[in-house]
Amino acid sequence: MLEVIVCSGLLLAFYQFLLARKVPYRAARRFLLASALLSLLIPALRLPILPAETVYLTIPVGAEPAGPSAPAAEAAAPVEVAAAEAFPWNAVLAALYGAVVVLLLAVLVRNLVRIRRLRQASRLTPLRDYTLAEHPRVQSPFSFWRTIFLLREERPDANQRAMIVAHEAAHIRHRHSRDKVALGVLKALCWFNPFFWMMERMLSEVQEYEADEDVLRAGYSVDNYRLAIFKQLFGYYPDLTSGLSHSLTKKRFTMMNQAPRGSLSWLRFGAALPLFAGLLIAFGATARPASPAPQSSDQALVEHDKVIRIEISSGSEVVQVDGETVALKDLKPYLENLISTEGPVQCISILGDENAKMGILNDVKDVLRAIGQLKIMYTAPKGPAVERRMPPPVGVNGTVTLTEALQGVDRNNILPVRINSSDKILAGTTVIIDDQHLLDLSKEFIRDHAPKAILTLQMDRGSSYSTYYDVQRLLKQAYDEVRDEQARSQYGKPLAELTRDELETVWMAFPLNIAEAESTNRPQSRVR
Repeated sequence: MLEVIVCSGLLLAFYQFLLARKVPYRAARRFLLASALLSLLIPALRLPILPAETVYLTIPVGAEPAGPSAPAAEAAAPVEVAAAEAFPWNAVLAALYGAVVVLLLAVLVRNLVRIRRLRQASRLTPLRDYTLAEHPRVQSPFSFWRTIFLLREERPDANQRAMIVAHEAAHIRHRHSRDKVALGVLKALCWFNPFFWMMERMLSEVQEYEADEDVLRAGYSVDNYRLAIFKQLFGYYPDLTSGLSHSLTKKRFTMMNQAPRGSLSWLRFGAALPLFAGLLIAFGATARPASPAPQSSDQALVEHDKVIRIEISSGSEVVQVDGETVALKDLKPYLENLISTEGPVQCISILGDENAKMGILNDVKDVLRAIGQLKIMYTAPKGPAVERRMPPPVGVNGTVTLTEALQGVDRNNILPVRINSSDKILAGTTVIIDDQHLLDLSKEFIRDHAPKAILTLQMDRGSSYSTYYDVQRLLKQAYDEVRDEQARSQYGKPLAELTRDELETVWMAFPLNIAEAESTNRPQSRVR
């Protein structure tokens, strides 16, 4: 709505300063109508004409294994989720907007019906280019579509009547009624835009000037025509019609004495091209992606320069590194040698079989943290990859323990999710029934507590990798769906279609905050 207002305001200002009363009336009329249409069209465009570099942003996520010094009761503390939903302001505003649109359209339809009824009750005289409709109620002549409405008189002044008919015939010839109806519909749809109301007034002025010009070109005397206008000043005619409006009389008399317009009109309209181009770039252009971009800042499916793939299995002291079998005790020197030989690694991809336990995964992650490989993609045979960034060891880059990180944080903003050794899931004090249950509960918590919402994930060493992966995926999906809802509500389009600036606004409203804490006999969890 703001873009529509700005576009129409700039176009109307251009018209007022460079075109009004300086170019032919037909051209001015078309510019006003085009301005109204372009004010709606340009903000709705999404032209991929701006070059852009695809930028991948990764939000650091607080994570990693908690030890006995991090009490299980703390990680699984109950969280009260607000049950009351926020007041539906969007729905109220949408209903208000729709109500005003319906009201204005109803007024427009009522005027059309009144004109039709008046025509049906009038005495009609069909002519070649129009139809005369005479009725005693018509105190001021007007025209609509191909009908001229006149006062039914016993002895009309023939000369005055001829000038009035010539004026109204000019309105019909230039199809001014079509312009009025079109702008009336646009004004109803954009009633919030004051410039559309101003355009309607200016369009009426131009139409009267154009009709007056045709009358004088037909050879009628200026003085006699002015006298005819004075005699017809008072009277009522519907808003959609074209008539002898007394509110424009002074301006019309002034315009009758001016020289014909048209000198350098092409130069004036040419000056509008840079304005149209600027509006297209400012409001209608969007970035042209250089490559497929992730849908959110922490999207996992990213093309990395070098990815090392590690596969883990249950009850085994060995892992598969890019297809090579490596003992856990030798994993650290093997990875260091691999990286020094083949170059820097952008990401570690981890895949666990259905029987793999979290104990071996935690051992692998300790090795990765020790060598500074903090970016991990958790994968499964079926399903999307879930990317996470581990914090470095405590003391590096300000990293602290989970207990220290959560000190001073309002517990109402923390939703602890716990996976026990039997793969039962507890969210707060709620036992999770299935995937949809966890997804819905997480989305509700994120909506109610963003941007301060924190989801803590706690696992036992006996928890299965498959359950851990499913929970990670569902928590990420909860954030994605809440962000998509915000994108549609705030920008009227899905998350995938947002620009980078719009994406960052949504991400800031719902930042992804997931901290991991694992109840094991190992050193306490580290987070940033």
